[in-house]
Amino acid sequence: MKWWTRFIERRAQTWALSRLQRWSEMGIGGGPTVAGVDVTPEKALSVPSVFACVSVISQDVAKTPIKLRQRVAEDTFEDALSHPLYELLNSLPNPETTAFSFKQTMMLDLLAHQRAYAEIVRVDGQIVALWRLDPEAVIVDRDEQRRKRYRVTLPNGQPQTWLFDASQPPIFELTHPSPIQHCRDLIGTALALQTYVGKFFAHGARLNGILQADHLLEEDAKASLSRSFAEWFAGPQNAFKTAVLEQGVKFVPLAAPNDDAQLNETMMTIAVQIAGTFRVPPWKIGDLTKTSYSNMEAGAIEYATSTLDPYLNCWEHALRRDVLTSRQYGRYDVLFDRSTLIRADVKSLHEALARGRDAGYYSVNDVRRKLGENPIGPEGDVYEANANLKPIGEGAAS
Repeated sequence: MKWWTRFIERRAQTWALSRLQRWSEMGIGGGPTVAGVDVTPEKALSVPSVFACVSVISQDVAKTPIKLRQRVAEDTFEDALSHPLYELLNSLPNPETTAFSFKQTMMLDLLAHQRAYAEIVRVDGQIVALWRLDPEAVIVDRDEQRRKRYRVTLPNGQPQTWLFDASQPPIFELTHPSPIQHCRDLIGTALALQTYVGKFFAHGARLNGILQADHLLEEDAKASLSRSFAEWFAGPQNAFKTAVLEQGVKFVPLAAPNDDAQLNETMMTIAVQIAGTFRVPPWKIGDLTKTSYSNMEAGAIEYATSTLDPYLNCWEHALRRDVLTSRQYGRYDVLFDRSTLIRADVKSLHEALARGRDAGYYSVNDVRRKLGENPIGPEGDVYEANANLKPIGEGAAS
C-alpha cells in the first residue's frame, strides 16, 4: 500500500472519530441503536417523518417575524424601525442571507444537533451582521480561567477561538434538547425498515415462491435456472409476469413476509411516534387517518402554543443575551410576532377584527394594517367603543 493511501485513510479515520466525539459532546450519539443501525443527524434526516417534522418546525419559526421594540413609556412599546438591529433581525442578518433562510438554517441545526451558532460581526461596537456557523465545526469549552471559549474550524480549515464577553458576546448561541436524541431507537428502526423494504423490492421475486424439480439437477443447471428466473421475474418492473417452466420444474408460491410483518402499519406507527416526540400533529407530516376539520383547527392552535412557543422563547432569550447589550435591556425588547402563526379563514378574521374595533381595542387603521391595507389617515387612529357600555355600579344605581 502506498504511503499516501495510508495517510489518507488515517486522516479519514481521525475525521470520523472527531465527528463522533463532537456528536457525543453535543449529545447526539453516533453509536448503534437497538435495531443495530447507527443514527447520526444526517442519517436521521433521511427518515421521511423526521425530515417532515424538522422541516415543519424550522419553516414555521422562519416565517414568524422578529420585531425589535423600543420602550416609549412605562408600559408602552413600539417598533424600533430606526434602530440598525431592526432590519438585521427582521429582514437581512447578513448581505447574503435573508431572515427566513437564516432562521430556517439555525432551526435545522438546533433540531438536529441541539446547538446552533452564528458569528456576531461588530464595527465600532455596533452589530452589522450575523453569520451562521456549522455546529459540527464548533467546540465549546472553558479556558484555564474558566471563561467560556468557542473553538471553531473555519471552512478553509483554519482554527479560530473566541472568548465569551458579557458586554459584547462574540457568538449568538441557541441551545435546546434535540427530539432526535430522544427517539434514536425509533429512527434506527425506521432506517432498518427502509433498508429492508428497499432490498425486498430490489431483489425479491414478485412471484414469492420456490422452484422445485422432480429430479436432481446439476450445479450448472441450478445456477442457470436461478439466474434466468431472477432476470425474468425479479424487481418491480417484472411484477406479475407469467412463468413458463419446463422439464418438471414447478413453482411453489409462498406468502410474502411483508404481509405477515404488516410493514405498512409498523412504518406508520413509527412515523406517528416520531411526530409525537417532536410534538408535531400527525396530519402535518401526511397522516390524515384520524383527521377532521375541527381537530385540525384545535391542533393548529395547540401546535403553535405548545410546540413552537418554547422554541420562540429560546430565540428571544438568546437574542436578548447575545445581541442586546446590558444598557439596552430596559429600553428594548425582542419578540416574535406570533399572530402570523394562526391564520384564520377570511370570515373568522373579519369577525374577530370587527369585534375588536367595536370593543375599542382596535382602531380602523389597526384593522387595516392587520389586513395588509394602508391606513386611511389620522382619523383612522381614533378608538371608539360601544356607547351603551357604562362603568360598573353606574348601571345598578340608575
